[in-house]
Amino acid sequence: MKKYRNEITRFQYMYIVQGSMIGVGILSLSSTVCKTAQQSGWISVLLSGIYPIYVVISSCLIYKNMDYLNFNKLNQKIYGKVISYVLSFAFILYFLSFSAFVISGFTNVLTFSTTKFLPYYIILFITSFITYLSINYGLTYIGRVSEIIFPLTILLLLIPLYFVNRGDITNLLPLISSFDGILKAMPDTLFSYSGVEICFLIIPFLSKKDKAIKYGILGSLITIVLYTLTILLIINYCGWKLTSKLQYPFLYLVAGAEIPVLSNFEPIFIFFWGNKIFHTISVGGFGCSYLLSELFNISYNKCSIILTVLIFFASLFLIPEYNRSQIVNTVLPYMIIFIFSWSLLTLIISYIKRGASK
Repeated sequence: MKKYRNEITRFQYMYIVQGSMIGVGILSLSSTVCKTAQQSGWISVLLSGIYPIYVVISSCLIYKNMDYLNFNKLNQKIYGKVISYVLSFAFILYFLSFSAFVISGFTNVLTFSTTKFLPYYIILFITSFITYLSINYGLTYIGRVSEIIFPLTILLLLIPLYFVNRGDITNLLPLISSFDGILKAMPDTLFSYSGVEICFLIIPFLSKKDKAIKYGILGSLITIVLYTLTILLIINYCGWKLTSKLQYPFLYLVAGAEIPVLSNFEPIFIFFWGNKIFHTISVGGFGCSYLLSELFNISYNKCSIILTVLIFFASLFLIPEYNRSQIVNTVLPYMIIFIFSWSLLTLIISYIKRGASK
């Protein structure tokens, strides 16, 4: 049995929070929001950033109120054993679904762009195997990898900045297409911000728990700024009509980059972005493996193997992209509503229990 550790630093926590949300959404989000909010899609993305900020704040307050018990014990103390098992199982399904959504989305992008010659199941197998390797050593290992991979976020931020002076500012006018459109587009951003719920599991593993809210908010803000700026510049470059018709507008943007020496920047971008994807999947994979281990009293390493197999087979049903989009749009909103309801109720009860114990 391999040894694993789960202790992380505050900076590693910040990097994990930030990386948990960078997935397939950065490539396709602009298309989704522009269909509803038109040129104001970037405003919907910015406003929806309240969700990850809410998650990091509520998770810190809940654990502070409950003296940093682990997730399972926290639920048992608040809801009792039976309901606690149900809640743990629900979170397992969420992180399993999230990981499968990201892996299948990554596979769909590769088969769409750089690896059309490879069968999708080969890509799924390789990705699942790399996921297993990254989660098998626990959260400490993921935290260290997060520190190494974080600079790639800066690269992702620099790419859209290349097009600042290459677009047409009139594509962004008027700034507000309609308030109804902006509000209706906000739920479409949920998948891009999902993954941040890992905060509800990893707060107790922080080596220093003070200022956890600050580091969590910083991690969230980095992703919010990255998403908002990316969508803004894509619309500025392409216009909302073209953006709404493209499957992956960010790839269209990358393909238009004229960089000396490089004839095609897209494969290089896919390589760097792929590393961020593996990080995102690892975060979701840890959440699922950890909860499986706690719920069924199985070693974490065995749960990592079980999870990898489950993710692989679940992802098979999410190919091609049309299938995945349909399932994500149907299932994910209910999952987010459940997690939001649980967190709000748990925050209230934990505050009451904290006050009663004083």
